[in-house]
Amino acid sequence: MIRALFEVLLPLILPVFVYAAWMAMEKRRAEKLGHGEAPTWAEAPWVWLSLAGLILAGVATMGTVLMQETSAPRGTYVAPYVGEDGAIVPGHVERK
Repeated sequence: MIRALFEVLLPLILPVFVYAAWMAMEKRRAEKLGHGEAPTWAEAPWVWLSLAGLILAGVATMGTVLMQETSAPRGTYVAPYVGEDGAIVPGHVERK
């Protein structure tokens, strides 16, 4: 759950948060100077914000995949079976 939050959701919405912060600064600047119009959400570049979010999510996912340690055992997997004495032998990997 936490991994999905940091890997997908956060990068998707990060560009919108950055744009919202820029809008707030522009609004304060326009009010302080007394001229000019502050940007509105209707004028937001939604296509570019969405594209930036998708790219960030892809980069975060690829980074997570590439940075993971692979601890996959090497060898041949032997499925569980019933041994000669009737005991169940659990599945295991026979090393080569």
